[in-house]
Amino acid sequence: MSALLKVCAAAAVGLTAGPALAQQPTSMQPPMNAFYQAFYRCDGGEAFMMSYDSEQPATAEMVTNSDRRTYQLKRTEAPKGVQFAGGAAKFWTDGKSVVAESAKAALKNCKKS
Repeated sequence: MSALLKVCAAAAVGLTAGPALAQQPTSMQPPMNAFYQAFYRCDGGEAFMMSYDSEQPATAEMVTNSDRRTYQLKRTEAPKGVQFAGGAAKFWTDGKSVVAESAKAALKNCKKS
């Protein structure tokens, strides 16, 4: 095979692989409604709301009913799922499970409502 043919063949492979790479999912985003919010109910009557800065959020605000506080959270690295933390509050989800903490306590068995 000539050098020109090898270059053309390599270019053709790159062109067909390009769209497949572009269709791979980006990093996971937290569940939210059209207003960039999500509401959660937890055991013991606890509840909280997450408000995100965009569809692909870098920051979030967590408002809890138990200690009636608002927490400003920043997105942090997570090996799986999405995580936000700030001060005494933390929030993590993989879209199915949720782990959340406020200054008052860990919020147990939280489900998106």
